Amino acid sequence: MRGRAKLGMEAKRGPLTHLEFEQSAAWISSQQLPSGEIPWQRGGKTDPWDMVHAAMGLAVAGRHAESTAAYRFLARTQNEDGSWPGEWRGEAVSNATRETNHAAYVATGVWHQFTAKPDADLLAELWPMVSRATDFVVRHQLPCGGIAWALDPHGKPWRAPLITGTSSIHGSLVCAVRVAERLGIARPAWRQAREGIVRLLRYDRARFEKDDLPEPQGRHSMDWYYPVLGGALRGREGRLHLLDATQNATFIEDGVGCRCVKDRPWYTVAESCELALAFDSVGLSGRARQVVLWMRDQRLENGSYWTGTTHPDRIRWPETEQTTWTAATVLLAHDALAGDNATRTFFRDLAGDDLGVVAAPSLRAERVAQEGPRRVPAHVDVEDPAFDV
Repeated sequence: MRGRAKLGMEAKRGPLTHLEFEQSAAWISSQQLPSGEIPWQRGGKTDPWDMVHAAMGLAVAGRHAESTAAYRFLARTQNEDGSWPGEWRGEAVSNATRETNHAAYVATGVWHQFTAKPDADLLAELWPMVSRATDFVVRHQLPCGGIAWALDPHGKPWRAPLITGTSSIHGSLVCAVRVAERLGIARPAWRQAREGIVRLLRYDRARFEKDDLPEPQGRHSMDWYYPVLGGALRGREGRLHLLDATQNATFIEDGVGCRCVKDRPWYTVAESCELALAFDSVGLSGRARQVVLWMRDQRLENGSYWTGTTHPDRIRWPETEQTTWTAATVLLAHDALAGDNATRTFFRDLAGDDLGVVAAPSLRAERVAQEGPRRVPAHVDVEDPAFDV
């Protein structure tokens, strides 16, 4: 056994062996450009959200020079209004739409970097980027509490909040406030914006159905689990939400993973591992571990992962795509389930402090009437915070 351990074949403490973990981190690092930019894969496109996610994967692996270089690249390339283009390849912008959740996520990444390796000087250096990005997001909050999802290339806001985007922004605002407080800076408007998001996601999710988007919200699995992953729903409410029998039957195939969208038999590694992070954040760590272990079939020898596979055909799609953010999501899930760094509780902590947001009784009753009773497995005791599956 000692000889096997030297080869990285030690018994698993978590979903990955130490060797597998390091291989995936090294593969992400190999895709990073000298500028610090982390594209989806070498020669491919880059977007701000997925680049931050890839940097977070590097940080949990202790590759702090690489993750810091990524944030410095983003600071250098930020638009004056605090945003970034939606997508670029090399020097050419391929999508000039500016998404609010993209801008917000840099606060999540910067606070994650500080959690992984506390460095007050770096936090101060990156503060102007975080401040501009968060102000950009808060400026586009709608009266309902949600955040307009994007500005088109001409600067016109698309006045519709996305469930997933708004939920992700909630967690980012928690992190942005923590960055500000660590630097001794007050940002009450950010806390107020977060309060509006909490009220919307907890008590008025039906509002997301009243939009002019080209496809209905709720089609993507992220619309289901992101209110929990982003921290707005936790405790009993979060467990009820994730254990809903209809959503589980729609999106999860045991032994395969989580669908990307409800009407396509395509199961993706990133969505599956994000769902696992959501499960873990409300105490369902056993189920989380099970889901991440299903991803082993999607792993390549170099530590990268296929984006996803169809079921039952088992066709890899896209057939040549392995992305940095996919591998990073596996590393983040492993860190939460088996890590020994301060970052292991990062996603559990996105709930932030209790804002005491309470809905009017009429709004609570309306939500129950709209959503109907939730069905969960008979053996589940959702009142027990230590419950696991």
